[in-house]
Formats: sequence, C-alpha cells, structure tokens
Amino acid sequence: MKMMKKLFAIALVAAMVMALGVTAMAATQTKPLTPADTDNAAITINNPAKGETYSVFKLFDATVSADGKISYQSTGNIPSALTAFFTKDASNNVTPADSILEKDGDGKVIGSKMTDQLKAALETWAGTATATASEVSDGSEALAFTGLPYGYYVMTTSHKDDTAAKAVISVTSTKPNASIYDKNDTQTEAKEKKVYKASDVDNGVVKEGAKPIETVTIGDTVTYVAKFGTTNYVDNGTGTNGDASSQVKKYVISDTLPDFLTDVEIVSVTVGGTALNPVPTFVNKQFEIKWVDANGNSLYKQGAEIVVTYTAKITSTININTANKNTISIQPYVGSGDGTPYEKTYTTTNDIKTYGAAIKKVDQDGNALPGAQFTIKGLTVEGSNGIYTVVSYDPNSNTQSAVLNTDANGKLYIVGLASDVSLTVTEVKAPDGYNKLTETKTLIPQKLTEAIYKEAKTYYYDKDGNLTNTVTASSVERTENNLSVLDANPLEITNQKGTELPSTGGIGTKIFYGVGAVLVIGAGVVLMGRKRAAD
Repeated sequence: MKMMKKLFAIALVAAMVMALGVTAMAATQTKPLTPADTDNAAITINNPAKGETYSVFKLFDATVSADGKISYQSTGNIPSALTAFFTKDASNNVTPADSILEKDGDGKVIGSKMTDQLKAALETWAGTATATASEVSDGSEALAFTGLPYGYYVMTTSHKDDTAAKAVISVTSTKPNASIYDKNDTQTEAKEKKVYKASDVDNGVVKEGAKPIETVTIGDTVTYVAKFGTTNYVDNGTGTNGDASSQVKKYVISDTLPDFLTDVEIVSVTVGGTALNPVPTFVNKQFEIKWVDANGNSLYKQGAEIVVTYTAKITSTININTANKNTISIQPYVGSGDGTPYEKTYTTTNDIKTYGAAIKKVDQDGNALPGAQFTIKGLTVEGSNGIYTVVSYDPNSNTQSAVLNTDANGKLYIVGLASDVSLTVTEVKAPDGYNKLTETKTLIPQKLTEAIYKEAKTYYYDKDGNLTNTVTASSVERTENNLSVLDANPLEITNQKGTELPSTGGIGTKIFYGVGAVLVIGAGVVLMGRKRAAD
C-alpha cells in the first residue's frame, strides 16, 4: 500500500505542481457538483488563467481503511487506453502494472512513476471520457470544484488542446481537499521567424524535412514563416488573471518589409491551427487579428499560437556579404472598445545573406588576360565592365545569359548569389591570339567569413555597376563588401595561345611534298604509256 500511496500522491504532469492540504485562496470561483456527493471532497486550482476551461475526470474510486490505508477500486473495466498501466483483481481493487513500477537494485518495488506513455494514455482517456465537473475560469485567484466523491482524478486544461492532461490527484476522507497550482505560463511572445525556399512550403505548410535557408540569390522568391505565442489577458502585474482592462481585444502584427523584399503576399495566417478566412494583407506593413467577439468573449483558446506565412521576392537592393535584417513584431491591444496598444511590443528578426563569385582570365603563365567573354546557363544579369548583378537565376533553364565581359584585368564579378548555387560557365570569345575553351567550367559563390568581412574595406558601386570610393546616398542602390576580397579564391580560366599550322621544314610540309611527288611521277608514267601506245 505504501507504493500505492506514492503513486497517487505525486504531481504527474510537467508545468503543474501539486500541493496537498492547501486551502483555497481568497476570491475563489466555486463550481459545486450538482447534486453534491456525500463525501463533499474538493479540488482547487490556484492561479487559473481567465477564459480557460478546467475539467476534472474521476478515473477510480478511493476508500480509506480504519488504519488509514488508501485503496482504489473500479467497478467497471479498466479503460482500454490504460490497461497497460493498471490492473484490477476480482474484488475490483486497482493496482499499478509493472510498466510504471519503480524497483530498487534487488528488484523490490519501492514506488511507481509517471511515464510519458502513461501521460499520453491519460490524455487519450480524458479526451473521450465524461467530465465529473468542468468550468471556465473567470479570472479569480482560485477555481474550486466542490461536492466531489472521493477518488483518483485527472485534471485537464485548454492551454493547448481539450485533452491536455495537466495533473492527476487523489481526494480521500483523510485528505478531502486537494490543491493544484497552475503555473499558467502562456504569454505574448514572438517565437521565431524563418525563411525557406518557396518550393519547400505548400499552401503555408512547411514540407517535412525542409530546412530554413540563410543565403539567397537575387530574384528568388522565398517564404517567411513567423510564429507567435498569445494570451487572452496581458500581465497587469498580478499575473495573467486580470480584469476587463487587461483583456486582449486584438493583436497587431507589423513587419519592416525592407526594400530588398518586393511582391510581398501573405499566403496564410493560422490561429490555434485554424486558418483565417479571408487571409489578411499587409496595409502599411501591418495587419490585425480580432481577438474578441461582439459580446467581448475571447475568440481563441488561451495560448493559441499564431503562424504567419508570406512570400517575397529578393531584389537587387540587398546588401552583399552582410546580414540583411527583416523584423516582425506583435503587439496586443487591451482595454475597452478595440483596445489601446499594450506597453510592450514583441519582436523577432531574421537575417539573410547573398554572396558573390569571381572569374579570373589568365594565360598559361598566370598573367591576366583581358578581352574574354562568357555566358552562364540560366542566369539573367545587369551591369557592365566586369561587374554584374544577378536579376534572376533558374538552375533548370538551359538558356544562356547575355554576354559577360571581363574587365581590363581579366576579371569578372557576379554578385547576388546564394552560397549553394553552382553556375555553368561557357566561354564564347577568347582574348585575341588565344584559343577559346571547348569545355564548360563550374563557378561556385564564395561564402566569406565574418572575420574577412570585418577587416575588408567597404566600397560602393552605382546602379551602372561602376565601383566608386565615395558616392552620395541617393545614387547608391546597395552596398557590398570590397569585390577584391573575392580575388582570394576566383575561378581561374586559362587560355592557350593559338596553335600554328605546319611550316616549311616541318613534318607536315614533307608529307605534302611526298604526296605531290608521287602524283607527279604517276602522271609521268601514264603519259609515257600513252605515247608508246600511240607509236
């Protein structure tokens, strides 16, 4: 029996702490069982969240013997979801199964434990069972269920879903009043903001196995996914159980939507897993979600998660080789009417980068060769003089880019590429006096380390692609790391000088002479033969 006492005296779910024998606090909301049981036991939840539903389910009966020992009984069958954890004998006495027993090194039973499997089974059972009592908290300091029969109870809340078992507890004749403290840690927060390839998100849902990306190519369409935690009542200094003045009336979500993002479109917004219809749109870089109905009742469960999914196209205004920040925030509006902005705004930021690649044209001795021209499959660019900015890149396209010219030093720079891009380069014109390559080359962007970037001098170039040391803000489309840093690891493409045709004295000339001599001799033989025949 000591083992049984331990089993049913332990708080059994994370995020809840059970304290036995604690009386209800002042300002208690009471939910009496009707009709009240003669045992008149009580379970009190301290610090309940206003607007949240609390339910208690009696799983087993409990009795106390004359010597104070507790036993548990079930007149019916053990629920199918729980047969792996509890058994009962012919007298209907319930005991824990071996799967939840704790034993010492000698195999002696010393207690029982709550396992993840048992917790899941209790949640499954509570999801189909009929509650002994259920009540929505009005924000009082405590919620008390009274008039209960003695027994072993499971308590659930609507923090996450209707079947989330938060605690199990026993009430008996020796301890008829049990108390639970709900930590109630739901709050408004900006959880995360991640960016994915557009192909990795389908109708607002990230595909299984898809991973966030950190680098992008100019022209790419990407998908941002932002997640927020919520509460129906803000913390007014005494917890989340405030009065009407602290009730959330709406949430306003704002995004900085910097210039390097264009064609922004919200794909979906879900609250607690339910999609909003119609889908909100950004107006002046923000949109709002109504949080109460016409009667002032909260529309969503306490702690409902908001997920915002939207697409955007990367533009050429993005900074090269440095973090490009995009911040999204959520702010509750509380109080009367549509509410007023709460004193806190909760933000989360995402950084993306784009990189560059370099080609260096050299001769067989490693000397720079100007005058070469290239094309790159699937790439669209703008620029000139050896510096080109990506407009778009389609790795599945076989269309060649416009002709790209190296600069006076035989160099060609392409900026605005994701780090995982692999470009196929074709030489279409070699420098004068040199042979054009017959095979393609592969060009990989350089992902510069942060240390290299910090030590590098910053240069600017204008919208025509011309590098300058100083420019006015109005003429700068973007800034980038000094392109000369790319020279640390360029793709070197070597051209050989054109091969000369065979000349006098060469083996080729001798062959021609030999063949010619044979033909002349043959012709002479034919003529001599005809002359003799004529005589």
